[in-house]
Amino acid sequence: MHILHFNKPSPLKREGEDALAVNSEGGFFGVMDGVTPLDSFQDEQGHNGAYLAANLFKSYLERSGEYGGLKERIIEANRQLRRMMDRQGIDPSIRHELWATCVAAAHVLPDGEVRYVQLGDCMVIARYVDGSIRVLTENRVRGAVERARAKREQERRNGLAGEDESKWQVNKLAFSRYLANVPDGYGVANGMEEAADHIQSGTIAAGELTHLLLVTDGMYHPDEPLETTMELILREGFERYVERVEAAEQSKGMRPDDRTAILLGW
Repeated sequence: MHILHFNKPSPLKREGEDALAVNSEGGFFGVMDGVTPLDSFQDEQGHNGAYLAANLFKSYLERSGEYGGLKERIIEANRQLRRMMDRQGIDPSIRHELWATCVAAAHVLPDGEVRYVQLGDCMVIARYVDGSIRVLTENRVRGAVERARAKREQERRNGLAGEDESKWQVNKLAFSRYLANVPDGYGVANGMEEAADHIQSGTIAAGELTHLLLVTDGMYHPDEPLETTMELILREGFERYVERVEAAEQSKGMRPDDRTAILLGW
């Protein structure tokens, strides 16, 4: 198996909020995209909640020894994230202040089985031996603000606007974070036990694949589907592909995000 990886922090951020896990010995690989916080919390080293969440999951994937399978590691890292926030006095009822990360990870087992998991808008893309490319996960974060707006409008019609109305008016993005890990919302690792119910997962035989790609959303091309992302990375490599993304984003006035990817090949 061949392993290539790429990480480029956004020039607009004080520190990168993505993390990259490569555990070749254990066969665990993952990309994490810390969710940029809407509060000003920093720990003693100056790290925010996005950095802390992403790097906690990195540490769980990179642990050696018997620490459980892929999904078990993700669930336990999420529990530990809640404990970390509790120690810092983070109120779990204020959803938009929870530390959070998206994640796409894979476990390549010795018998050739490949397991994958996903939360948020990191994605898993497979290329099969017949040349076909398939996006294995669904980006359920997409449209979250619009769904939050529709939910808010329904609450108003039902006379349930209540005390959260001020939050909605001040920051619609903050309100959309209340859709995390709820029915018709989206999954994200933010310390909520319900996150386990939103993990997308699956299994593939390595013999069916030529490549498996894990990406954070900073690797998305604004004009191309993820199937094309796989094709371009295989043909041109990470550096040239990211140059394409950056040029397209600049032409649209888009802000650059952190960019992280792992490509596994057989």
